[in-house]
Amino acid sequence: MKHEEIPTQQIIDKLRQTLEPQIGIADSRLSGIENSAIARDEDDEDIALLKTGFDIYNVPITSYQRQLGSAVIAVRKIVRKLLRPVLERQVIYNFANTRVVQTLSRQLQKLQENQQILEIKIQSELSSGCPEVKAQLEAQQKAIADFHSEVEQIKAVQQQHTAILEKITAQLLDRQK
Repeated sequence: MKHEEIPTQQIIDKLRQTLEPQIGIADSRLSGIENSAIARDEDDEDIALLKTGFDIYNVPITSYQRQLGSAVIAVRKIVRKLLRPVLERQVIYNFANTRVVQTLSRQLQKLQENQQILEIKIQSELSSGCPEVKAQLEAQQKAIADFHSEVEQIKAVQQQHTAILEKITAQLLDRQK
């Protein structure tokens, strides 16, 4: 069986479309200037939705049926009264979760800002470089260059000595003959 990607954004959008009218809040993406200032990105939009929709107890009771409308509303009010303790606990839980999410979101935003500041500091320090580190690096590079120069000089002297030894060896062989 193939692993299929879950269309997360589509599910979120569908839930918003379904739940927003039921819990008595407007579509946060369509509701003008107030929410555009509050909800600058999806996370802010979700937090705004949590803040406006946590109270599931005080949802307006309506009915779209003309003939039985008042009876349906009366039944819904009775059911609401029966479910009051459960709904109130859920409202408290929703409110607490909304506060926690909002606090975590603020902390995350602060951490991201701090990270950006630190990255800028590190980049500026690396670009300007620490004078001590630069000086040590230059000194080591000069020492390596000097060492390579000495090695080349030693090789040249060694080649000269090898050539002289070959001449001496050849002369000794000639004398022995």
